[in-house]
Amino acid sequence: MKTPSCLFLAGIILVPTLVFGAAGVAEPPRRDAAQQEIKEWFLENYYGRAPIGRPADMEFKGNEIWIGGGKVKLRLDVALPPGASKNRPCPVVLVADRRSCFPTPIKPEKLKKILAVQDEFRRMATERGYALVMWNVNDVAPDCWLHDRYIKMKPEQLPTNAWGVFGLYGGEPDGRTGDTWGTIRAWAWGHSRVMDWIESRPELDAKRVAVCGHSRLGKVALVTGVTDERFLVAYSNDSGVGGAHPHRLWKPGVCKLSFVNKYHLHWLCLNSRKFEADERNMPHDMDEFLALMAPRYLYVASASEDVWAGPEGEQFAAEMASRAWERMNLKGWGYRGHVGGHIRPGGHDFTPYDFKLFLDFCATPFGTATK
Repeated sequence: MKTPSCLFLAGIILVPTLVFGAAGVAEPPRRDAAQQEIKEWFLENYYGRAPIGRPADMEFKGNEIWIGGGKVKLRLDVALPPGASKNRPCPVVLVADRRSCFPTPIKPEKLKKILAVQDEFRRMATERGYALVMWNVNDVAPDCWLHDRYIKMKPEQLPTNAWGVFGLYGGEPDGRTGDTWGTIRAWAWGHSRVMDWIESRPELDAKRVAVCGHSRLGKVALVTGVTDERFLVAYSNDSGVGGAHPHRLWKPGVCKLSFVNKYHLHWLCLNSRKFEADERNMPHDMDEFLALMAPRYLYVASASEDVWAGPEGEQFAAEMASRAWERMNLKGWGYRGHVGGHIRPGGHDFTPYDFKLFLDFCATPFGTATK
């Protein structure tokens, strides 16, 4: 079995794997029947299907996206670099967060840390000439460890339009069929609505947009990139099972599909449960899903102590997926390839160091790299 190309000595990572994509915007996607079958399999059996694309009643009100007459509002935090204008549209890095979720709001000390890191991300992106757009996924659909309790709450105990897009288009709490979308697919749908907004802004270059996320939102970034080919780059940070980690490489200490479906029962579609007993032998695995990003750009980041996410498996999947680019006569994994990643020392976190390496990777697909 091929192993990732990160360098280790006595358990310490010496050099993160750094790769850079070829210059320019990706050429039009090339899909064959096998690729389309794989994509359809994941929508049918893993993430679920979105019941609607762009809503006819969607409105843009400044930095807000209103859906269903304002029943769902995506509130965007937008940081622009100096000089961004209609004549000089800038690339965009799109990041989702989940700073709060009724009925389990985030602790103040943790929120303070998150906001400080986000301030640093704004500075890092805008200094490179990129816009940073952030939004809270709970604006689209709720994320909660106590999701089963949330379902049982009385209507008067819930916040206004507690179920977000599920309340508008179906899903929770009305019951789901096998391929009804879960929250990961719904949040990816939300990213696509933000892309609709980006396309309406003359100061933003909708042809140069990267979507990124950490942990569960790293899973969302990958699903977004695969299901919406307007995104040039997809970046997952410590996404683990349900994201970049292959099920066939499960080992003790790594999260299992059965755990996801027990404690995060709203993330995936119900059809995913039929693979819990033998997830190593699923018909398709995550390296095949990652390969659906071809011929665009993919970046997978991991952390050496994040055993739960399976860092070696994440990197292995990215390297295996790179064969899809090679079949298109494009360079996949490696220096100036279309696929990149790193393993940094430390645990499950989204750090400025991770973000810096990702911005380094984006320089070439965004056309901002120095020769």
